[in-house]
Amino acid sequence: MNDHIIIIGGGIAGLRLASLLQKENIPYKILEAREHLGGRVLTQIEDEKNYFDLGPTWYWPEKEPTITQLIKDLNIPTMEQFNNGKSLLQLSNDSNIKSFDSDAVNSKSYRIIGGVKKLIDVIKKDIPNESIHTHTIVEKVTKNNDNYTIDAFNNETKKSISYTANKVVLCLPPRLLLENITFSPKFNQETYLDLLNKPTWMGAQAKIVLTYKSPFWREQNLSGNVISWVGPLREVYDATTDEGNAALFGFFSLSPESRSKLTEQEIKTKVVNQLTTLFGDEIQNYQSIYYKDWSQDTYMTTSGDKLNIESFPTYEPPVNPPERIYFAGTEYDQKNGGHLEGALNSAHSTFKQILSEYNKH
Repeated sequence: MNDHIIIIGGGIAGLRLASLLQKENIPYKILEAREHLGGRVLTQIEDEKNYFDLGPTWYWPEKEPTITQLIKDLNIPTMEQFNNGKSLLQLSNDSNIKSFDSDAVNSKSYRIIGGVKKLIDVIKKDIPNESIHTHTIVEKVTKNNDNYTIDAFNNETKKSISYTANKVVLCLPPRLLLENITFSPKFNQETYLDLLNKPTWMGAQAKIVLTYKSPFWREQNLSGNVISWVGPLREVYDATTDEGNAALFGFFSLSPESRSKLTEQEIKTKVVNQLTTLFGDEIQNYQSIYYKDWSQDTYMTTSGDKLNIESFPTYEPPVNPPERIYFAGTEYDQKNGGHLEGALNSAHSTFKQILSEYNKH
């Protein structure tokens, strides 16, 4: 029997699962399509003092014990999200901008000093390089008696390659794996529909960061928090680093379809104009702008994800999965789906399943 485990997807769930398997000396390989690990984690790093997350950003210690304990165990420094002063509310172009206490908007969230990539890098230290195969696009998973054959294409060498495993862990968003990987035999209809109905978290979103010489909004007793019904940004927050390198970042209300009709420069101009209305002319003295449209990322999003999610999705483990195929990722966690906590919880749950089965033999 081949006891190797193939982990498809090197995001935070896949990496955490690999690090747990490593401690138990259970053999595995990670297959990752991108040239880098981390999945939806994307930190723009200028230097040690300037780091800005364009993917997941926060965690909530009061409500999320798994990531909180992991960060503590790994000795990763953190900082509380800045939330002092007034928040702004922009209801329409015709109405006055309103302000209110920021405590009414945000519960206590924290950020990782160095960006979320710091967490990825520290977890990766436990994983041998030979267990990580980047540039590897999985095309087909075939069940052969007691094993699975995984057919892939290496986008760097431009060669096809096959792997054999006793167990396969799918650490990809549900719709992405359905669209890009052929399964033989096919998933039963119940499993297929369950996966299809799980939208990719943040699949329709884009994120933008503007950096500044100083956080001038704080001098105006503003937290940097904005809720807007005008757009193009729906939400804005302070992204200043622990060293005081100033930044604002925002999420878009502008749909993927609308964004696709604009150039990146046109989008940036619209954002600067909106923020100027909110914070004044000093907004235009930015140092850098970083922009990431996740809806255009083919390693994350399918065509079905390019619609803004109007209500929070129902995330949970898939129903009736095939034998020895497992799922790990934020879309598979019932309690904290959509968050880093959900990805880690899902990885831990999958690890417990696998370890239990190994202990039976």
